[in-house]
Amino acid sequence: MIRLAQTTDAAAVGEIYRPSVADRATSFELSAPDTGEMGRRIDACLERFPWLVAEDNGRVVGYAYAGAHRTRPAYQWSVEVSAYVDEGTHRRGVGRALYEALFRVLALQGYKNAYAGITLPNAASDGFHRRLGFTSVGVFRGIGFKHGAWHDVEWLERPLAPRDDAPPPLPIALSALRGSPLVDRALRGETTPRLRLATPGDVAVLRTLIHESVSGLSAPLYSQRQIDSALRYLFGPDSQLIADGTYFVADVDGELVASGGWSRRLTLHGGDQAKHGADPLIDPSVEPARIRAFFVHPRWARRGLGRLLFHACSTAARAAGFHELELTATLPGEQLYTTLGFTVVERGAVTMPDGVELPTARMRRVLAASPLGSRSAD
Repeated sequence: MIRLAQTTDAAAVGEIYRPSVADRATSFELSAPDTGEMGRRIDACLERFPWLVAEDNGRVVGYAYAGAHRTRPAYQWSVEVSAYVDEGTHRRGVGRALYEALFRVLALQGYKNAYAGITLPNAASDGFHRRLGFTSVGVFRGIGFKHGAWHDVEWLERPLAPRDDAPPPLPIALSALRGSPLVDRALRGETTPRLRLATPGDVAVLRTLIHESVSGLSAPLYSQRQIDSALRYLFGPDSQLIADGTYFVADVDGELVASGGWSRRLTLHGGDQAKHGADPLIDPSVEPARIRAFFVHPRWARRGLGRLLFHACSTAARAAGFHELELTATLPGEQLYTTLGFTVVERGAVTMPDGVELPTARMRRVLAASPLGSRSAD
């Protein structure tokens, strides 16, 4: 079984790691960390990145983790990865299973590239990485001195998700996704969605998705008359959000299964058909960012997609300088947003042009500071 590590795994993880420090130049550390230090590393890593362990009959037999590749912002979609397996468990597929699970979780978070360093010579590790899709970038000659000798390190790279020229969503910290069914799916090897920014070419598909989401998930909190009226006059894609680069879609094997976004503009709710006149930008120092409606296909309801969209939106809004979030929640949406820390500040209703009223709630929450990450050097 592969799962997220816990502080209580520190002793077992330390024993697996110790020979790489004490007996070999696999790691460039000179003194093996004690259990307390290893526990602190696990906790620090899990704020932003996955640290996984493999268990066999309740015993930890391997682990893998990721860390930041570099600290400058343009590097933030890239990670460095490492895996260690108990010496008595080699050649049983544990390392492969750990890495494949690690890559799936990283891709879910929004990371694009993985890099790994190997102290040379190490034919077994080199072959292992190449079988998992890594290719060589180059070799740092004589970069480390340990056990009385200078050692070369080969660096390898592997894509985690397709890259294109569109601006990628900011990676989501693992701490924000702890407990999400999507992380569990990734650990089990099941399909998980890929978040990307919506494009004008998605609008027709988004209309269909929104119709299916509202029709399938609004009852019994809204009547059929309210649902039909809201679909006609209120719910739909907002082309301005797409143009602003603040509207996300979740893609599973080419199918859009969820959408949602945030806004730095005045409008609080409604698609193109509900807007009239200008939609000016707001000042992040005094106004909250707007969280706009999330729509999930009924087949993917209650699988963590709403939470994934929220954390993508809140991460981006925080990076844009906002300190608070505000939204207009439908009655079905209010349940989700309450679990995400929003509180109701006002109850009301949206009155459609046909006179139908849709009860809603205006909700707010403070944006927490971005989780701090750390890098553990091998």
